[in-house]
Amino acid sequence: MKLIKFAPLALAVFSAAASADMFTANLYDVNNINQDVIDSRLSMSGPLFNGWDRTFKQGDPWVEAYGMTHRINRTGDFGKFKNKGAGGVFGYDHVIADNFRLGLALNGGAGKLKWYNDEDEGDLKLDSHWYGVNLYGTWTGKKVNVIANLGYSHQKDDGKDGIEDRNSHAINAGIRFETSFVAGGISFVPYYGVRFTHLSNGALKAWDDDKLTSVHMSDSNIWQFPVGVNAGFEYTCAAGWKSRTMIDLAVIPTAGKRKTYFSGEEGGSGRFANSVTYRGKVGLQLTKGQHSFGFMYGAAAGAHGSFGQNVTLNYQFMY
Repeated sequence: MKLIKFAPLALAVFSAAASADMFTANLYDVNNINQDVIDSRLSMSGPLFNGWDRTFKQGDPWVEAYGMTHRINRTGDFGKFKNKGAGGVFGYDHVIADNFRLGLALNGGAGKLKWYNDEDEGDLKLDSHWYGVNLYGTWTGKKVNVIANLGYSHQKDDGKDGIEDRNSHAINAGIRFETSFVAGGISFVPYYGVRFTHLSNGALKAWDDDKLTSVHMSDSNIWQFPVGVNAGFEYTCAAGWKSRTMIDLAVIPTAGKRKTYFSGEEGGSGRFANSVTYRGKVGLQLTKGQHSFGFMYGAAAGAHGSFGQNVTLNYQFMY
């Protein structure tokens, strides 16, 4: 029997961690993928470094599209969720010195958020929309590349069946250090970094019998410490296209409040992040003249039945 058959939907939300983990996880994932996009672009494994033609280096407009999914089967006190969405990032960066680049990126997207209980019943589905901005820069020396970014994201979850629209936002900052070397014809880019994300959750409000009830959700501060290596093989095709096939493996320890706690008649919590995440990516980048195209597939897994996937497509024009 579905949960909504014996309780109004608003009360069903309050009696489960649907409001906690589902919304927070999506905002957290959106922030991570937007930072990943910037890191991949400015990395030594990207089109701007590692033997690529940097003649056209004054400024580059670029665009990247992505799709993502994320599920956690055991979130805490109640239920599980599966989110999915798609979005895009548009940016421009400019070389203001021989080894320093500064840029700005705007992003936005939309998705579907789904929560269901342990018996796969009583599901709740809501639409979500988000947008944000990132300021980023990179400094490149002879042996090291440093990438830094600062960003803001806003998420609006559309209400239905008595649930009001809710808003939340996040502030993130990150820094990444990397170097590169070549062995056996393969270029390696080991890296490590630090990311901080502050997630601010808006209250969940719903009407039941002409009474407005509000559930408060806790904020979260999350620290991530990604450590990994990118390995790639570069070659030039007959038509003059320069290509780089790559694989990227990383371990991401995470600290901070990885659960969202909520108040109500039945208080509880929902997990949206793990203490350790294991991530892998494969990709291909093609460049010819002033044009560059790329594709990347990534997957990440952790405890509590957590599994996420994303696909990104990018294009940039180099002046």
